[in-house]
Amino acid sequence: MTENQRLKIVRKFLKRTQVDFASSIGLTQAGYSDIERGKNNVSGKIKILLKREHYVNISWLESGDGEMFLPIGESQDVKEQQLILSLRSEIEKLQKEVNQLASENSQYREQADSMNQIIEKLKAELNKK
Repeated sequence: MTENQRLKIVRKFLKRTQVDFASSIGLTQAGYSDIERGKNNVSGKIKILLKREHYVNISWLESGDGEMFLPIGESQDVKEQQLILSLRSEIEKLQKEVNQLASENSQYREQADSMNQIIEKLKAELNKK
């Protein structure tokens, strides 16, 4: 099994889409897909991000040796690690949603301001007559 295949196993284990997982390590979905398909290799930078963001054991990723994930802390077991990773995923999703809502809010405000300007111009025209 290649490290590209093991990377896909990590993503599926974390129950993440290619889009979400790619984003968590600074890639586009297309770039990440190329790695999973073996078109591109897992770079050193990506390995560092996988270790930092998802506690992936790089030895396991490269050779299959050891556990898939590094211990987060000595007193934490695998379920606690999974919970922390799940919570991080949920935080990322919520942050994306908040950003989207903020963007939509800004657009609605711009539309409302534009409509108010039109209303004021129409009122001014009516007052002239």
